[in-house]
Amino acid sequence: MTGGPITSGAGGLPAAVDAIVPDALDLSHRVHANPEIAFQERQAASWTAELLRAHGFDVEAPVGGLETAFVARWRGDRPGPVIAFAGEYDALPEVGHGCGHNLMCSSSAGAALAAARVLGREFAGEIRFIGTPAEEAGNGKVHLIAAGVFGDVDVCLQIHPSDSNSAEVLALAVTEIGVTFHGTLAHASADPWLGKNALDAIVLLHTMIAQWRQHLKTGERVHGIITHGGAAPNIVPDLTSGRWYVRTPVDTDLDAMVERFTTMAHAAADATGCTVDVAIDPMNRCRTMINNATLLGIWRRHLVDAGLSDDPIDPNPGSTDMANVSHEVPTIHPYLAIAPRGTPGHSREFAARAGGREGDEMLPKAIRILAATALDLVGDPTLVARAWAELREAGGGRRGTD
Repeated sequence: MTGGPITSGAGGLPAAVDAIVPDALDLSHRVHANPEIAFQERQAASWTAELLRAHGFDVEAPVGGLETAFVARWRGDRPGPVIAFAGEYDALPEVGHGCGHNLMCSSSAGAALAAARVLGREFAGEIRFIGTPAEEAGNGKVHLIAAGVFGDVDVCLQIHPSDSNSAEVLALAVTEIGVTFHGTLAHASADPWLGKNALDAIVLLHTMIAQWRQHLKTGERVHGIITHGGAAPNIVPDLTSGRWYVRTPVDTDLDAMVERFTTMAHAAADATGCTVDVAIDPMNRCRTMINNATLLGIWRRHLVDAGLSDDPIDPNPGSTDMANVSHEVPTIHPYLAIAPRGTPGHSREFAARAGGREGDEMLPKAIRILAATALDLVGDPTLVARAWAELREAGGGRRGTD
């Protein structure tokens, strides 16, 4: 990292962005070249924290009971809005950065540094970076919310690499269900009648789920994998396991989907003479996204200033723990394109673009737009108040209303 401590009066935003881009690109490339999966992002978290610390941010690590979570703060000289940038850095197993999280930690860190460079120390409020692990599996932000890490945040911002520049995004509520079937061992040829086949049970469950899909509501999804199917072909399996995700565009429908899934798992066990354990971690649950009109209005203005146009909402969403944050504080999570339309996410093709020319070209624009949005919010706290009013009207943001 080449940067030194930020000093007050470091110039306007374009100069601030130009000054930090080399370090942000270096961070992006290092994280991309060294992919680490959920809760194991030790190098990525350390490198990101190191960059912020080198420029004068106060860094606290770890936070929220998560080894690879941290908070970096740049405080003004008097109280005011706390504007936080979330930064993800976990990769996908086998695929690497097929979701572009190397660009997410580097753009948020770069935006925090650029905003701080413009503000100096004579301002009301705080610029904050929150390093948030395990978005791909484990929902680190849910743990951090429960630990109070977002408790004093006034606004939270983060971009997501995509194949479009959609400011407003959708996200499905999701939870993971783990299933383990227990049967009875037997010789698969000599005396199979003595066994209870746990593989039959999990295959039966998989078949029932496939049949269920015909009757899912619009936008609902159920998908999973068998993680253990037995030990050898000549042994009746006594233990099998799998992982499934259930998703819905309506938060309140998720429990009904989980109940239906659980009923099918027990039915598969009963039909095969097995027993079943169904595991659901309440922390491993994401919500739908609450987009904030005030924040989106600011974002769209700066998107145009950066020479980009706002694309229509992508009607085919995934899920993210950033949506959980959107229920706590005013939040936006816009897409910025690094790939042609139709490029699949979570693919090696997308990963290549996240670490290549397209990602490098997007990064300065992301830093500029994120930082400009934050500076508007620091400069006009009435915008923050308006964003909070909108969030409360949407049913979120209960802080300070009791």
